[in-house]
Amino acid sequence: MIKHQIISPVVDVRGAPDHTALRGKFETQLVFGEIFIVEEESNGWCKGACAHDGYAGYVESRHLTNVVTPPTHIVTAARSHTYRDTTIKSPLIEALSFGSLVTVTTHDKDFAQIDNGAWIYQKHIAAINSFDEDPVTTAKKFLETPYYWGGRSGFGIDCSGLVQVALARAGVKAPRDTEVQETALGTDADTHRAGDIIFFPGHVGIMADDHNLIHANAFHMKVTIEPLSTVTGRSKGITSIRRL
Repeated sequence: MIKHQIISPVVDVRGAPDHTALRGKFETQLVFGEIFIVEEESNGWCKGACAHDGYAGYVESRHLTNVVTPPTHIVTAARSHTYRDTTIKSPLIEALSFGSLVTVTTHDKDFAQIDNGAWIYQKHIAAINSFDEDPVTTAKKFLETPYYWGGRSGFGIDCSGLVQVALARAGVKAPRDTEVQETALGTDADTHRAGDIIFFPGHVGIMADDHNLIHANAFHMKVTIEPLSTVTGRSKGITSIRRL
């Protein structure tokens, strides 16, 4: 097995080597700089697993390189442009998602240059070993982000993806799927408060405060904050409350 690094802003990890098929139950995404452990390659696809959570699947070979560059920083904005030059009037290179891992080579005023030569706004990145202890703060960065089945990026995200990336920024490793998160995260609680993880049948969100839930949902097709009572009324009820 060989480590490969993602070189595209975001890529789907598919359950089968077919990018035209409907996305199935076991699907996720990787963002720029993350690692995919390749088991075998055939017909333009690599079979393997995501290094951060062991999630298995297939990634198109064109999105990968076997030249792995250790990252120095992580993108902490929901989305951030990279530029050709150190000015906001410069031509754009591409947009990177929250969680993208970059290697900074130098700094110039308000910008940092990464190893592909592009420049990124320095306030949109943080040192790789830094954390934000409040997952609610991170989750709120994704407000209005479109819902995307299997998504875990600033371009589109699903319910368990939002929980996973928000907790990761707080230094907490979380499984990818809702049903696994429900048994693996924290301890059971009888009441809810800000930061608690609320589980429903096939759905999950984070309490933004004592009364409101932040969640990526297919009802609004985006990340929203709404009363927990409203979400509960649309669902089959809360299955558990987990406290970290």
